[in-house]
Amino acid sequence: MSTVGTIFNSAIEVLRKVVAWIVIVCFIYMTVAVLAQVFGRYIFNYSISWTEETAKFAQIWVVLMGAGITMRRGLHVAVDVLAAMLPLPLMRALLVLVASGCIWFLGIVIYGSIPLIELGWMFETSPVLQISMWIIYLCLPMGAFYFGIEIILSVIKRWDQPFGQPPSDDSMSAS
Repeated sequence: MSTVGTIFNSAIEVLRKVVAWIVIVCFIYMTVAVLAQVFGRYIFNYSISWTEETAKFAQIWVVLMGAGITMRRGLHVAVDVLAAMLPLPLMRALLVLVASGCIWFLGIVIYGSIPLIELGWMFETSPVLQISMWIIYLCLPMGAFYFGIEIILSVIKRWDQPFGQPPSDDSMSAS
């Protein structure tokens, strides 16, 4: 493998670890915050106002960053029965077409999130903690960018078998 390929693979692995840690930390925090809210409300009869807000923000980060992790593991829902029956060149063309559409959409998400981040930077604060909302909105372009990277890597990984093996006649007659 070339030096560029090694550096690229190392950078991807570092990015994947950073994203995984963001998701883990946010998920753990979200769990602790919700438990604190439940204990505070039902055991001590005291509502901790900021835990609900921060748990929502952590959940948003988990979902938007976790979408890329889900893509990497191939866990997004896909209906590919008909696509798997196509000849390999058409499967590859369809794979590229679908990936291109997804990346186009993610580009729109990134482009659309820039004004939102600017608005959050200048004017918006969270209702309870009064933190600047750009920190929360930043998960939109970051999650979309990471998701796009995983889509591209998925296309490369699946190039030889874009939609898996088509079902054989034997397996269809058995059911």
